[in-house]
Amino acid sequence: MIGYKVMGVEDGKLVSGADRRLSFPLARGTVIRMPRMGVYLSTNRQFVLDHYSELADEEVLLTLEFDPTQLLTGNLTDREPDFSVREATIVDYELLRHDNPLAIKRRLLAY
Repeated sequence: MIGYKVMGVEDGKLVSGADRRLSFPLARGTVIRMPRMGVYLSTNRQFVLDHYSELADEEVLLTLEFDPTQLLTGNLTDREPDFSVREATIVDYELLRHDNPLAIKRRLLAY
């Protein structure tokens, strides 16, 4: 199953916003594993962009593949699912630029 997550990038590596000691290569095929509550993500791309982007200077939107039978928290049937899994694999990513016109428009519409 496919899900989405926004993560900050520092020195070319993905960095966890919850625990800055956790970093991962920014590359397709990288498996992201996080302890305790796992990797938080959502199946709703727009929900992730609206609620979790613009928290770091440089960010990427990750497209992740995960096993839906391995949920640690949350529910896939929620209208805006927000859940965690022990691990997920990067299948694609997109650099988020906060100076682009779409990001500026989204910020203005939020007010």
